Amino acid sequence: MLSQKYKQVFILGSGFSKSVSSIMPTLKELTEDLKQLKDKTNFNELSGFISETLSVTNNLDEVNTIENISSVILSKGLFYNNEEKIYYDILRHQLMRWIFERIEATFPEVDDGKKEQLIRFFKQHSFTAGEKPPEEPALFITFNYDLLLERLLQSDNINNWYFDYIIRLNHYGTKKQKKIQEQNQVFEYLKLHGSLNWFTAPGADRNDLSNVYLIEDQDPSKQLIHLKDIPVYIPMAFAKSEFFIGSLYNVLWNIARRCLEEAEEINFIGYGFPQTDMDNLFFFLRYKSKIKNIVIQEPDESYKIKRLKKLFPASNIINRDAFEFISKQYL
Repeated sequence: MLSQKYKQVFILGSGFSKSVSSIMPTLKELTEDLKQLKDKTNFNELSGFISETLSVTNNLDEVNTIENISSVILSKGLFYNNEEKIYYDILRHQLMRWIFERIEATFPEVDDGKKEQLIRFFKQHSFTAGEKPPEEPALFITFNYDLLLERLLQSDNINNWYFDYIIRLNHYGTKKQKKIQEQNQVFEYLKLHGSLNWFTAPGADRNDLSNVYLIEDQDPSKQLIHLKDIPVYIPMAFAKSEFFIGSLYNVLWNIARRCLEEAEEINFIGYGFPQTDMDNLFFFLRYKSKIKNIVIQEPDESYKIKRLKKLFPASNIINRDAFEFISKQYL
């Protein structure tokens, strides 16, 4: 389902996830955990690589961030022999697997005290399938691949939510796709960097729409077929081009472009245009006249705040917690 036009577009970043889930790890926490990685069973090569990197850089913090380490591993393109290429293939797999497992380690969900208000907020900007949709409903776009919103709305037994990822994802034959019912509350959600419940079919080597499957938490194939698989997601790194091979992300970004061109108002919540997303910055600058609010939480004198004010002089740069902003602005 794709509405003809969205008056409002809400774009959610990692600051939103951390604001609504206290156990969701931050980039700083992921960095520290990765630097202390000692798992020789599942991540032997990655652990050794991290130890060597810390040693040769004298453990310099500004160098040893998860963004930098991920970029080095994922962007490596020049290999001196096949053994080195195989080694980096292993590093890539272990890094992607480690990030996935670290995020999902505690099965993060929205904090109990924030669930009811967030559900109200999302209901305000969604519609009931059996009723005539609003002429200009809201679209939610995110760079997050966590499952906070999926789990939040699936836990709501009152409104009967239907998750619409906009793109048409496959389902295995043993798990039929849930059909939309008239009483369903439809939540339209475009995940530009993939999702931790999307997997490629076994043996597929490209992220094509025909190869990507939606796997629910309770789906047995998550353990039977995809127990050791890595979901389809783009990690926090400066190098992202290798993930765009195939049709999936091309379709996602083309849909986003069309929706943003037609939208009247764009709001960024918990997203401050980090250096790792420089391509995104140039993409969204095309629509700067439509961007009403950019909400991030930083120290008052933060360079990030000053940078955003220069880049988006006509927008409201709001230094506030994401959940607090939603509560005061919309509830």
